Amino acid sequence: MYFDDEQLLRWMKGDKSAVEFIEMICDVAHKWDDLIDRDKELNDDSINKLFFDLLIRLPRNVFYRKHFEHLNSVLMNAISNWQIATEMEREGGDYETSIAFILRSSYIDLITQAAMLTGGNQWACNVGKQARAITHNETYEGYLKNLTKEKQERAARQS
Repeated sequence: MYFDDEQLLRWMKGDKSAVEFIEMICDVAHKWDDLIDRDKELNDDSINKLFFDLLIRLPRNVFYRKHFEHLNSVLMNAISNWQIATEMEREGGDYETSIAFILRSSYIDLITQAAMLTGGNQWACNVGKQARAITHNETYEGYLKNLTKEKQERAARQS
């Protein structure tokens, strides 16, 4: 996880349910990516937790339920953007990959929007700037290195 509990609690203005929502979504996003890219092995416990969180904990989360109409649309968009980014990484060239670098982390918009719901627009802009800087600290060069490794491993599995 990129963000620690204390930081998330500060960003969510003390709303523990909002923090739980963000932690769950970030964990799900990373595990989903691992399953699709097949770059990290997920054990049975990790997969069971993933599906329990999706099917039981997320629908029961107080913050998500209260703001469902708003957050679910943002979540839907983040999923679409991640799928588009994955396709651009796999099938596109340098230009498409540069777009995919940022597009694939649209789930961070959920942090920005949760901050907006807990602290208003100006607060959301402040939190969003910090969250993006932390999320992309691997740098574009690091992303390209990891992407190249992933492509080589996928090609080796298909051989």
